[in-house]
Amino acid sequence: MRYAGFAPVLLLIIAALVLAGGTLGYRYQSRIDVVSPKSETAESAPATEDLKREENTPDIVKKPVETKMTERDDLAAEFAILEREIGEVEQSGNFLSEAHFNRLMSDLDALSQSGFDPARVLALEERVAPHFIKDSPGAPAPSMEATLNCVSDPSPVFTNHITDLSKVDYIVPPPTMGTGPSLKTHSYIGTDHTRVPVYAPAALTLDNGSFFIDGPYLIEFRVSCEVKIRFGHITEPIAAIKNLFPSEPKSDSRTEALTPLTFAAGDLIAYTTGTNMAGNWDFGVYNSQVENRYIDNPDWNDSATYTSAVCPFDYFTPNLRSAYAAKFNATALGGNPPHGASFCTPQLPRMLTKNTGMLSYAHQSELDPKEVGIELLFRPSALMLVM
Repeated sequence: MRYAGFAPVLLLIIAALVLAGGTLGYRYQSRIDVVSPKSETAESAPATEDLKREENTPDIVKKPVETKMTERDDLAAEFAILEREIGEVEQSGNFLSEAHFNRLMSDLDALSQSGFDPARVLALEERVAPHFIKDSPGAPAPSMEATLNCVSDPSPVFTNHITDLSKVDYIVPPPTMGTGPSLKTHSYIGTDHTRVPVYAPAALTLDNGSFFIDGPYLIEFRVSCEVKIRFGHITEPIAAIKNLFPSEPKSDSRTEALTPLTFAAGDLIAYTTGTNMAGNWDFGVYNSQVENRYIDNPDWNDSATYTSAVCPFDYFTPNLRSAYAAKFNATALGGNPPHGASFCTPQLPRMLTKNTGMLSYAHQSELDPKEVGIELLFRPSALMLVM
């Protein structure tokens, strides 16, 4: 019992210890509560910066990649354009002027210098070379018959109408100038949306064509090694021709080689209603032995479509030509006015000079046609052909 007096003291000591432990626990927990958020914030800050860098990095990294891809695509597109242009030269069998050849070679060299595949550039250069023969006295002229499966005839005769002439309202002879400007060296046959047949005017071989959105069909035929004809804005080729084209139209009118189907004079090759707006269609003739007045015009002398175009109707027999000439109306198309003297000036002869082998037209001279004829009769270097 002598310890009984210590009981209250012992209780006080225990109570004091309990209280002291609680305070220490609170302070320790409080320190954790206060310090921990600071640690999390300190650790999360770098992560936030990393996230910001990740968000910004794609933009910084992608720009150079996109630029390289664009440059590569541009070079490939330029190569494709040159490849198509050279392909058209190969198909035509024409020879390049020195200016045209130099421009192609310069463009190809620029592609190579820009890093485009040199092997592909070299292959294309090798395809260009055979189509350029620099003028050389005494050098033999290359044979187009050896290059193309055709018969040489720079003056074929068209013996059949190209359509039902009673359905033709007007014919606009070439050349005309459209907006852009856009030189048109073919004629326009106005049939006012009437569905008319299109016939072969002579024996023809299908050469190339295009099926495109605004065409819909452009079709070219070879009459001889030198002469080609073109029909544009054809709406219904016969099945044998139509089946050679893709099922969906392209966005541009670049042509492609077609199976060389043959047709006799008078054979049906298509029907057409012409363009949606004007209801007319194109008929052009191009002779690789001709140099018309555009050969000296730097704005238009880069394409044989411009420089070798002739009056399509000069190749018809006299009676047929007169029937077409009666339909001539040079001002029928307000948007395409005549561009200088017509290729189809009535009753002017075509001439073939012996020393150059090039066809030309008397109406392109300022001399009177009769004077030109008289001059030629007395010049041993030239021969007049009246068609």
